[in-house]
Amino acid sequence: MAALTAKKKAVARPRPKGWTLSELLISLALMALLAAVALPAYTTQQRQARRTDAQSALQQLQLAQARWRGTHDSHASDLASLGWTSDRSPAGHYQIAIDDASADGYVLTASPVDTQAKDSTCQPMRLQLLHTASVILSSGSDLTADPGRCWRQ
Repeated sequence: MAALTAKKKAVARPRPKGWTLSELLISLALMALLAAVALPAYTTQQRQARRTDAQSALQQLQLAQARWRGTHDSHASDLASLGWTSDRSPAGHYQIAIDDASADGYVLTASPVDTQAKDSTCQPMRLQLLHTASVILSSGSDLTADPGRCWRQ
C-alpha cells in the first residue's frame, strides 16, 4: 500500500503554470525582430501620408490665387493677402511660401518642417502656374518634374 501511495503522489503532481525563461527570451527576441523590421516601414509610410498636407495647402493657395487674380492686376505675392494668418500648412508639417508672383503666374512652395524635414525626397514641393494656363507640380531640386513621385495620389 505504501508503494501505491508513492505512485499516486508522483502522478498527481501538477505541472507549474507559466513560461520558462527560455520561452520568454525567444518570444522577446521575435518581437524585437518584428519591431526592427516594421518601424522603418511605418515611419516611411507616415512621411508619405503627411505629403497630402503640403498638396492640400498648395491646392488651396492655387484656388485663392485664382480668386485674387480675378479682381487684381497680378497674383498675390504674400499669404496675408490671400487670407492666410500663418505660413504653415493646415496640419503644420510644411512651411508655405509664395515665390515669383506676377501677372502671368507664380510659384508656391511647401518646405517640410519638424519631423517631416527628414523627407528629403520631396523637399520642397512646388506648384507653379506659368503663363496663366500651365500648372507644373514638382518636387526636390528639379523645378519642372517630380522625380520622387511626391504628387501621386
